[in-house]
Amino acid sequence: MPCEDVSEIIELRLDARDRLTGYELKKMTCGRAVGLASLLEDEVTGLAAADLLTADVEQFLDRHPTDDEAEEYLYLKHHFAIRAGLAVLLGHEGGSIFDLCTAEAVTCDADGGTEFVGRLKIAILTDRIKSCGRACKGCGTKKLSVRERAAAKS
Repeated sequence: MPCEDVSEIIELRLDARDRLTGYELKKMTCGRAVGLASLLEDEVTGLAAADLLTADVEQFLDRHPTDDEAEEYLYLKHHFAIRAGLAVLLGHEGGSIFDLCTAEAVTCDADGGTEFVGRLKIAILTDRIKSCGRACKGCGTKKLSVRERAAAKS
């Protein structure tokens, strides 16, 4: 029987100037990570946390063009996960058990760097990038692309 814990862990590392130095998004299934944990690391490393928090989804997708809907979905999942963690770390969200991202730990090092660990509720996260809401049963209406759905949610 599959594990019922489908939450994911976001780990964010920032320097003393609140610039992202790294991150990992870990899907936990029966205690094992699944997938590439730092898909967007080259894109986000060195960027200011405040800028990442307000990053435009359309511009983000323009920098990651793909015809593969699954790949586009993963880019968006990482994008929204980083934003959810930063929203808690910067105080824009509460980080309680009722929020998208629950704060698990925040630590600071001697150089002023910060590490944040949060648990993401995947059902809420994927709601930001899921279907158009028509409960499609083959009605023939235009199905929105992942990009169009994400833009509508942001």
